[in-house]
Amino acid sequence: MKSACITVGGAELAIVLVDSADTLPERGAALLVRLQPYFPALPIMLVSIENNGFRAYATFQTSELLALVQLEHVTFVDVNALPEDTEALPF
Repeated sequence: MKSACITVGGAELAIVLVDSADTLPERGAALLVRLQPYFPALPIMLVSIENNGFRAYATFQTSELLALVQLEHVTFVDVNALPEDTEALPF
């Protein structure tokens, strides 16, 4: 999975690119719990790039924020390459 921390609409958040199925509530909620140690102080939005646009899942309203994000200009890093030490922030 690829991730990035961005500021959009005055809010800082983490975006994680995921498979389409991971944007469904039953899978997305569990994935957010697994990812939270990597982004301890940030809200996380799971985003899937689809043929006809994007799908997203988060614990907050995603549609307005997603409309503001220009994913083609975001530099993503591999989540698996982030340090295991949760004391050190990944960004």
